[in-house]
Amino acid sequence: MNKLYITVAVLLAITIFAVRSDETPSQQCPGQDFDNLRERIQVLPCGKSQCKLRKGTNTTVVFKFKPKNVVNELTNDVYAIIGGLPLPFIGVAGMSACTQIKHADTGEPAPCPLEPNKEYVYTNIFPILNLYPQVPLRVHWALNDGNTDVLCFEVPAVITAASKKNQAS
Repeated sequence: MNKLYITVAVLLAITIFAVRSDETPSQQCPGQDFDNLRERIQVLPCGKSQCKLRKGTNTTVVFKFKPKNVVNELTNDVYAIIGGLPLPFIGVAGMSACTQIKHADTGEPAPCPLEPNKEYVYTNIFPILNLYPQVPLRVHWALNDGNTDVLCFEVPAVITAASKKNQAS
């Protein structure tokens, strides 16, 4: 009987570690406190300590959120913090996020306005342009309705060289 308990405990520990190792190494934005933030965010590709953003490839950001109030218009506020300077991600920052929202329960599109206390899923696939410098950075990602952040997080990252195939194109 003890062997059964040990086996179950080991399998449970492996399962928990496997699930937890998929977490994106995200942090709350300064002054923010969103519930269960790390469990709601996934950036691909991303390692345990930072995300590697390879030039000439696409990065995918997916997260779940529940607005506390009606959200009339949702805007991407996305930039890289390099040496303390915020530099916008071209083609993402300042763009409407309403077309990238789905109902969490059905997967159906959820155009703005969004209802309060209802769970939604945001998905954005964006390019890492070859013109971006190869540097370590923090990615600041927020969705806001006017001046109010509906969700905000930061992720440590590094922009790396394009593959030889991507450099040739």
